[in-house]
Parts: sequence; structure tokens; C-alpha cells
Amino acid sequence: MSTGVTIALALALGAGWFGFPGLLWDVAWHRTIGRDSFFSPPHVLMYTGVAVNGLVSAWALFWGRRRHGAPAGLLLGGVGVLVAVAGAALDEWWHANVGKDVNLWSPPHLVGLAGAVLIVLGLAFALAAHTRYGLEPRRWVPRVILLCAFADLVHKAMVALDHYTLDAWGRTPDFYPFLLALFLPAILVTAVRALGPGAATATAAVFAVEHSVILLVLFAVGMRIPTFTPIPILSAVAIDLVVSAFPMPRTSSLAPLFAGLAFSLVTYAQEGAWMAWSVGRPWELARVVAAVPGVTLTAMASAWVGWVVGALLAGTATGRGAPSAFASPARARAAVAMALVLVAGGLVVAYRPSRREPPARLAALGLAAGTRFDYRDAVFWEALLPDGWREPGAHHAYQEAIIDGRGIPIGPAWCARDEGALERELATRRVALAINGEAVDLAPYPRTRRRLRDGAVCEWVGVVATTPRPGLQRLVYTVARDAAPPSTLTVELRVKEP
Repeated sequence: MSTGVTIALALALGAGWFGFPGLLWDVAWHRTIGRDSFFSPPHVLMYTGVAVNGLVSAWALFWGRRRHGAPAGLLLGGVGVLVAVAGAALDEWWHANVGKDVNLWSPPHLVGLAGAVLIVLGLAFALAAHTRYGLEPRRWVPRVILLCAFADLVHKAMVALDHYTLDAWGRTPDFYPFLLALFLPAILVTAVRALGPGAATATAAVFAVEHSVILLVLFAVGMRIPTFTPIPILSAVAIDLVVSAFPMPRTSSLAPLFAGLAFSLVTYAQEGAWMAWSVGRPWELARVVAAVPGVTLTAMASAWVGWVVGALLAGTATGRGAPSAFASPARARAAVAMALVLVAGGLVVAYRPSRREPPARLAALGLAAGTRFDYRDAVFWEALLPDGWREPGAHHAYQEAIIDGRGIPIGPAWCARDEGALERELATRRVALAINGEAVDLAPYPRTRRRLRDGAVCEWVGVVATTPRPGLQRLVYTVARDAAPPSTLTVELRVKEP
């Protein structure tokens, strides 16, 4: 093995792992501090990993391939770097021209996540080609590194679940299991096919440990973290058991199909029990029954894609290439083509744009009193972030919200450096709210105070939209002062279905 390639792979793999804590930190950062600049600490951590991988890929392209026999997987990682950089650039453009999105399901974020996945896949193939671990069963170091890579892919799949991993309350019995079935069987079956029996369970265990440790550290430093669940250990055990039941070559092609079936059944049992007993929001049986067939077919297709990718990795790890896994080059090409078709089909099916109803009337929004919300979930928190919002004149903000069954806090707020200053300023200010042109009478609603991380104190009007409608809603807040001209803040609120 070339020492230069070993060093390059070590740098790329080490830096690439930064994405695991970086993504979790970024999610917690947005939920705790708000939307920050491009150079926020989590972004710096993530893009340091991308930059190092970009340098390693450039080295492989211009020098390493020719002089040191660097594996082609590093070039696939380079494609992932370019895609990730394009996603970052698009994200900056999106925020400046479209608005600041509240969740991951926006084109820039998904492009960046796709680039990160390609980086991990490229590194996995590069590691297999460089170490040839398949020729020596006792070579455990590359196997452990691959387990960490697969755990990283599980983590990226969980991030792609977006609000379903932020708050279990909004998990649905149809689209949430569909997304789990779309991503996880492919990763877990890839691990089994590339590393052998038990690898799916080991991958889920490595993910669970890393995920929990990082979240506990973030929680310890005062960050608002996402949920610890789902932890796919039970479904991984089911996949390992099923694959072990098909050891013969003539029947092994059935393994991914039955693995997908087992994943679907175990996932529904686990997540259904969690929603009923832990979250306290049981799924409707009729919706579960209606969704199970589609989720099961998705899990089967996903597992089959993992079977193909894992076979390619195993062939690369022995140096015999793809034909060794599929009996002939023609079959290998056909399997890869079918896997790509299934991946494309899965992504198309996953695209389910939210309905957009006309702007709602007040009567349809179910306005109610509420003071037990986290201020960082309030629409007006976005209005507190831009500089100058307290000044007279017209101001504009963009916000997004998810219909998750909890309601959306929409009341206005006013902040000051301390309680005394807040009392003095509130005595000379009057706040009004209009939604889609209809004035809201704020007098009946309670007031509640929150202290921000910077020490400032804010008083919110505790009004919550309990039945928000999907689509674009316009909220206009007006702050009138005794002497100075008023401030108007127009918030374009994009409400999305879960």
C-alpha cells in the first residue's frame, strides 16, 4: 500500500467525520441561537471537513492517481465536494433572494446533503480499494472505519428526516416511516453485504453511541438539541437475522427483499409503540394499515439498492471488482443501472410538496391563549433577529412553520435589556397584529415573559394558531410609540404540512 494514499485517506476520513458532530451542532445552533452567518462555528467545522476532502480529491486527480495509484473512490468524493460547495453557494443565494428557511427540506440544503453522502461513499470505496480488507478476514481496522462511515450515513439519513427528529410529537404514520424505509435499509444492508453478518447491528450501535454522546455534550453546554430517537437497532437486528437465513448463492438474492419486509414490520412495531407509550400520541390504525404496503415496498427496494452497493464494495475489497459479485460484467452493469433507477424513483416519490391554500381567515386559524411555548418556536422570534427591527419604519421578515399538532405561537413581543427597562418601554408602546388583512384583538390574550440567552427580557402576547392552514400567511405587526413614528413588521409565514 502506498504511504501517500494512506495519509491522504486518513486525512479525508478524519476530516469527513467532522460532518457528524457538525450537522448536529448546526441544528442545535439554529434552534438555540438562531440563523447566523455563513461562518458560524458549526459551519466552519462542517466545511473544514469538506475543504480537506476537496484538497485530497484534487491531489488524487492531479498527482495521486498517476504517481501513487490513488483509488478512484477519491474522485467520487471530489464530485461530492463540488456538489456540497454548490449547495453552500446556493444556500447563501437562497437566503438573500428567497428567504431564510426553517427546515432542511429546501433545495440548497438537500443539494449539500447529497454532496456529503457522495463524499462518504467515495471514501468507503477508496478505503476498500486501498486496504483490500476482503482478502484478510482479520484486518479489523478498515472494517471498523467502514462501520463508522455507515453510521455517518445513518446520521445523514436522520438529518434528512428534518422535523421528525426535532420533535417526536409531529411524527406521522405514513410519510415518517416511508422516509425511514427509503434511507435506512439501503445503508444497513450495504453494511451486511460489505462486512458480513452482524454489520447492520454494529452500524446501528455505533450510530447510537456517537449520536447520544454528541447530543449529551451539546445539551450540557446549553444547546437546544433534537430528539435521541429513532434508534434503529431493532430493525438492524432484524436485517442481520434475515440475511443470515439466506446463506446460499442461489437464494441470497431473496435476502434484501425479506430484509426490507422485516425492516418495515419491526419499524412500525417500534415506532408505533413509541408514539403510543412515550409520546402519548398513538397513530390511527386505519392510517397505519393504509401506509404499510407502500412503506414495505419502499423498504424492499431500498434494501435491494443496499445489496448492490454492498456487493460492489465487497468486490472492491477483494480486488476482483464488480463482476465477482454479479457473475459477469453484464449482470453487474444491469444491477447498477437498476439500483440507479430505484434511487431516482425513490427520490421522485419522496417529493411531496405541501398544499397551498389561499390566505386563511382568522376564524380558520383557531386562535387561542397559550403561554407554555418555547420562544424560539414563536414566529416573532425571527423578527427579533434582524438588526434595526425596533426602529420606526417598515421592516420585513420571512419565516416557515410546520403543522405538527402543537400550534404556532404568533403573538408579538417587545424586548429590553432588563425588567426595569422593559416596564418603562412597554408603558409607551402599543402593539397590534393583523393576519391576512384582518385585525386581531390582542386584549383578551395573556402576556408572558422570557429571558433570552443574551440576558434581554421579552414580553410576548400569548396567542397561538391551533389550526394553522398550509400556504402563505401574511402577519403584520405594528408597534406604535407616543412620540415617534410607528414600526411595521411584515412577516411572510410559509406554513407547511408534515
